[in-house]
Amino acid sequence: METGQASATREARPWGEHLARGPEHWVRGRGRSLEEAFEQAAVALCALVVDRDAVEVREEAELVCEATELDRLLADWLRAVVHKMASRHLLFRCFAVRMDGTRLFGHAFGEPWDRERHPSARDVRGVSLVGTRVCQGADGLWTAECEVEL
Repeated sequence: METGQASATREARPWGEHLARGPEHWVRGRGRSLEEAFEQAAVALCALVVDRDAVEVREEAELVCEATELDRLLADWLRAVVHKMASRHLLFRCFAVRMDGTRLFGHAFGEPWDRERHPSARDVRGVSLVGTRVCQGADGLWTAECEVEL
């Protein structure tokens, strides 16, 4: 049986997940900071594409985005991740994000897509701004969620 204290500890750790709502797919990141929530949203996005445990950290890619609204910044960030994966044929395992005002500086870590090692990899067709939400809860944790098209 989980106690309130253990549950609070779990909630304090950053995490990401992907959800299906009918035909729609969503990614959600949660973290103690806005940066952690954005990192975990990207992790959840990549988990839709391929089993993250099969992706090794061999390369680093830089991504920069800027937007005046957090919802738009999240959508632009995830679009940049999708674009980098498609244009360089990369799969990502983890991310590091730093915010400076309205600018996001990101680093994605992963490896080139290998058909033999990643046979079930699939494409993300797009990231929607509709329903995108970035907010800080009463518990102090940040949530960043967005709809993605497979």
